[in-house]
Parts: sequence; structure tokens; C-alpha cells
Amino acid sequence: MERRQIIAVYMTGFFSLSALQMVALATPLWGQHLGLSVFMIGLASAARSVSPFVYALHFGALMDSIGARRFLIAFSAQCAVVPLLYPLLPFPVAFLLLQLVLGLAAATAWLGAQTAIARIAAGNSQLTGRFSFFTSAGTVAGPLVLGFAWERFGPVGGFCALGAWGAALLAASILLPARKNVVRRPIDFGILLPDWRNYANGLRALKRPLVAFVIVCAFIRLAAVSTLDSFYPVFLQTLGFSAAAIGALFAIGNLVSSPSALLAAWGERMCGTAQRALSVSVATLVVALAVLPALESFWVIAFWIGVYGFGLGISMPLMLSLLSGGVSPELQGSVAGLRATANRFAAFILPLIMGALAESLGLGGAFMAISGALLVLVLVADLRLNARR
Repeated sequence: MERRQIIAVYMTGFFSLSALQMVALATPLWGQHLGLSVFMIGLASAARSVSPFVYALHFGALMDSIGARRFLIAFSAQCAVVPLLYPLLPFPVAFLLLQLVLGLAAATAWLGAQTAIARIAAGNSQLTGRFSFFTSAGTVAGPLVLGFAWERFGPVGGFCALGAWGAALLAASILLPARKNVVRRPIDFGILLPDWRNYANGLRALKRPLVAFVIVCAFIRLAAVSTLDSFYPVFLQTLGFSAAAIGALFAIGNLVSSPSALLAAWGERMCGTAQRALSVSVATLVVALAVLPALESFWVIAFWIGVYGFGLGISMPLMLSLLSGGVSPELQGSVAGLRATANRFAAFILPLIMGALAESLGLGGAFMAISGALLVLVLVADLRLNARR
């Protein structure tokens, strides 16, 4: 494969996951702008994960046959256009509907990027580490760009920045290498009709203990990310932080996360196995999630967001490497779809639970309750895997 094409794969990682995070960050800011309640903001955050949850397995299986590049081009084009509609339709109902569309587009683009690197890497931790590094670097730049644009130009500027990010993702997708052994099928509304065999084939992979373990860790990891992205900006706003400061704090976490992705091999050596390293890294970010709501100083928050970012960054290449090395190339899309389904379920259910808990316990209490439950789940998953080996 040409160097230009490998760089294009890295760039899809740079722009795709960061687009998802930028959407997540814009959601509470736009909800606050519209004067919505905490519960309604939680509902809007959950809405962006409904359609990806339904279609991730189906789309992942289709990528195995149609090719990830074509999906990336189709859905990254939506990432470039749909954000521009938010300021044109400043109504709660339109907000929820746009979340459904943009959530599916951004999540499918990220799914396509994962499928592309999984087929290339085939368990090579060096390639997955570099891909994770560029992906994390994108999540550093994304919040900074969105936060600056929102602070300087308001919601219109923020959503224009998000649309420009989607256009850059489209350009990177076009440069991806095209697979030759693909099924010639148009990407139109027909792909929205689910084939239940795709779901059955994907769920069958859960019978493998290693796959099940990684999927559970992916759920916990994304549950923590979704909780932080959906509600921590609101919490910081109540402390008097500006949109630019909030964007800077999230960028600090991702700035630590980016080089941490290159330490996966070191983490594996320190912990003995890649599986144990994944457990420790996920537990680290959950502990940081529990600590953050108790803090008010910018630099103390920045330190703990850095701890959170370290766990977040080192866990990604470990998951990609474990799955790409343990599953055949013909099933990489299905397994990526399975992991994306777990991620989207976490991103859907956690904002709803968090919003309901925040109404009764307050945001700080809700963060503590969610973090405690996730930490227990990490321990159970690790013990179950070791018991079955």
C-alpha cells in the first residue's frame, strides 16, 4: 500500500472520532443556548446514539462486502452538511431530529475508519498505535476548534466549524484505497433496511471470551466518555468556566490521550498481558471520572483530565489490536460493528440514566454513582475473562 493511502487511513481516524466528540460537546452547549433542562439535554445526547445503535452491526457487515471507503464518503458528506442546519432550526424537536441524522453519520464514519485500519493492521500493534495516535490528536484539535469558534462567533460559528471538519473528513475518505473484491451495490436508502442475518453473525462473535471481554471494556470506556462529554460541560458552566476554557480542558485530556496511544506495548509489558493492560487502563479513566466533579480549580481539573486521557488513550490501541489479531479480515467490519453497538448503547443509555440521577442526586452525586457502577463492571469483566481462560 502506498504511503499516501496509509496517511489517508490515519487522517480518517483524525477527523472521524473527533467529529463524534465535537458533536457530543456541541450538544450540551446548544441545549443550554436553547434553554433546555438537564433531562432534555440528556435526551438530546442520547438521541445522537439511537440510530448508530440500531445500524452499527448492519453497517459493519455491509462494510465487509461493500467496502468501508464508500460508506465513509457517503456519511462524511453528511457530516459536512447537517451541522449547518442546527442554527437554521433552533427548535427542540428539530434539535432531536438532527441529532438522529448527525449521530448516525458521525458514528458510521468512525466505524468505517476502524474497519479500514483493522483490515490493514491485522493485529500489528505498531499500525494500530499510530492510527490511535492520529485519532487522539484529532480529538485534541477538535474541541479546541469548536470551543474557539463557539466562543468567538457563537453557535453559528461552532456549527460551521463542525461542518468544515466534516468536509475535511470527506476529503480524507476520497483518498482511501479502494478495495477490488467488493459487492457493487449503491449506498442509498435501501441500506437502511436491516438484514437480520448480519445481526446474528455479529452477535455470534460474543461466544469468544476475548471478543466478549473487549466489547464489555468498550462499553465501559464509552459509558465514561459519554457521561463526561454530555454533562461535564454543563457542570463546568455552573462553575463559571467559559466555552473556550471548557474546550481547552477537554483538549488537555485528549492531548495526553494522543501520545498515550503509543504506549500500548509498554502497558502490555507492565501488566503482563494485553487483556490485563486493557482492564487497568479502563479502570484508570473511570477513577478519574469519579474524582473530577469534586474539583473546581482549572489546573487541578486539568491534571485529572490528563489522568482520564491517559487511560482513554492507551486503551484504544489495545482494543483494536486484540480484535484485529483475534478475528479474520472478512469479519472485521462485523466485529467493529459489534463494538460500535456496545459503544452506542452506552452513549444512549448513560445520558438518560445520568440525567435522571442528576435530577435527584445532583450532577456530582450522579457522577459518583455512575463511576462506582462502572468500576465494579471492570473488575467483574477482568475476573470473568481470567476464569474462562
